[in-house]
Amino acid sequence: MTGFQPSMEQHLVAKRHTRKRDVFRYALLTVTFFFVVYYFYFWLIVKNSFDDLNWDLFGKLKTWIPWYRVLLGLVCATFAYLFILMLYFVYCVLRGRPLRLHVVHVIITVTILVFCVVFTIGINILWASEWTTVYLSLKIMGPFLHIGAVAIMTSVSWIVSLQYCRMSSCACKLFVMSVYVSLMFQLYVSPLFINSPCVVSPDNLPRKPRTVAHRGASGIVPENTFMSFRYAEKYDAYVFETDVRISFDGVPFLLHDKTFRRTTNVADVFPEMVDMDASLFNISQIKSLNAGSWFLNKNPMWSAGDLSDEERKEVANQTIPTLREAVEVVQLAGKRIMFDLMVPSPRHPYHNKTVQLVIDAIKAANLELKKVWWLQHTANNSRPGGVTLVAEEYHPLSMMRRENMSIVNVQYTELSRQNIDEYRDANISVNVWTVNSMWFFSLYWCMGVHSITSNMCHQIHALHSPVWHLAPDSYRILWLTVDVMSIIIIMTVFIVQIIRMHGISCGSDMPCFDETSKHYKRKSTNSKEKLLYDGSESNSERTNHIPRQTCDIISQPSSYPMSNMNYSSYGPGFHSNSCYPDNKYDME
Repeated sequence: MTGFQPSMEQHLVAKRHTRKRDVFRYALLTVTFFFVVYYFYFWLIVKNSFDDLNWDLFGKLKTWIPWYRVLLGLVCATFAYLFILMLYFVYCVLRGRPLRLHVVHVIITVTILVFCVVFTIGINILWASEWTTVYLSLKIMGPFLHIGAVAIMTSVSWIVSLQYCRMSSCACKLFVMSVYVSLMFQLYVSPLFINSPCVVSPDNLPRKPRTVAHRGASGIVPENTFMSFRYAEKYDAYVFETDVRISFDGVPFLLHDKTFRRTTNVADVFPEMVDMDASLFNISQIKSLNAGSWFLNKNPMWSAGDLSDEERKEVANQTIPTLREAVEVVQLAGKRIMFDLMVPSPRHPYHNKTVQLVIDAIKAANLELKKVWWLQHTANNSRPGGVTLVAEEYHPLSMMRRENMSIVNVQYTELSRQNIDEYRDANISVNVWTVNSMWFFSLYWCMGVHSITSNMCHQIHALHSPVWHLAPDSYRILWLTVDVMSIIIIMTVFIVQIIRMHGISCGSDMPCFDETSKHYKRKSTNSKEKLLYDGSESNSERTNHIPRQTCDIISQPSSYPMSNMNYSSYGPGFHSNSCYPDNKYDME
């Protein structure tokens, strides 16, 4: 048996290396998969700001590409690829096999993981506000994520229990059970820490927030056009929001960007002036530009296909309104207006008259100044008399009263739920911008804000209740039911696995349920015999004759105990084909 020992040691070393490699591959695949799952969720959530991403990259690259769709498609494809690998991973675990991934799959998985890390760093630098979006999404998605996590971890109990039964070390069993039980306990009690505003009784549900139309109804028609304001009125917008610039000849007009490149056909009309500051155009040049055809060609809000033929013709003929023309629409509709005033450069001839030109245009349209929401930091904190002053950040109540401000207009990243409650109790209106997803709107509905700024006036108008809201008692019943069912399933799975892997005590009159255990014992016995015969053959002098008594010994049934065999009977001539056990044993 001495010749058998070195090969056995080599086998054990190779087995240890294989185990280490499998652990690395398991860990790599699992970490990468959950990273991609997170980004799949991330891109679904940040759809609220997909147009900002597209236009920011358009401004940098000067080329229109629907980046959000491209990136979401890549994430979906990556998720599908890793999901297939994870199914194979689960199969290998259930079958007790090593994870044999081709080196190409390992390289691709490592590349995906590196890309995810780099992408995380990039978002943290360039688009950090979206982490707040993800955090806020947990406030409304939290109850559903809890149920989903419990369901997934409950299904994992089959794999955990299988590995638990296969382990021979008590320490390993204790570690696995401790980790799994700890995770499940945290999931079971997590609803105690989920403070969702949408868990509210119907009697306490706040009224639906009003809509501030962001550049008009820009989710379905071109922004900052007559058509966008008319559609904003159609969908019952409370305030029209826009952007104002001053032409070179002193006429206030509507435009968000610094240039006309994105929202007009300036490249066709004035190709040499594509990237020129819009404030350097006179009003006649501005009126010659088409402000609607770009919307049909690029379909930036994915809504151009929903327009009728008549609407598409009207869109194709839109021009850029002056501030006075826009205010006349507001006045006739009985609405209010809020705008960002872009003061031109100091070299502009009307740089010092910007505020006065704007006030004159509003008065010329016969709109009451109190219906103008004048942002606090407009034109170096200018404050024309008669307008409604609007704060642009959180201020203590004492300052709000001192400055005579009763409205706060902030991005959704700026105010906590406690700030919103504080302002509401003090009768101060809160407007949050920019909210385009219906789950996001539902969240702020349940929080009790007064109004939100949105491109999607048509979708909000059609929403008559939050996407979901649940009474606290109903949520508690749902939570406890899910937890109890999970506990019952997990206990059942563990009991079944223990019986399946180890069996139960079998009396003479009771059949044993553990057929799997019998198979493994028979396989182990046959393997031992084969190793014994192989070792004897390698260390014995080969001959064509063997004593009959030896053949008698090895001709015993397979159930004959190995400990009772007379090993001394194996003579040096143990080689005869007639005495090999292959024909008498079910060898594997």
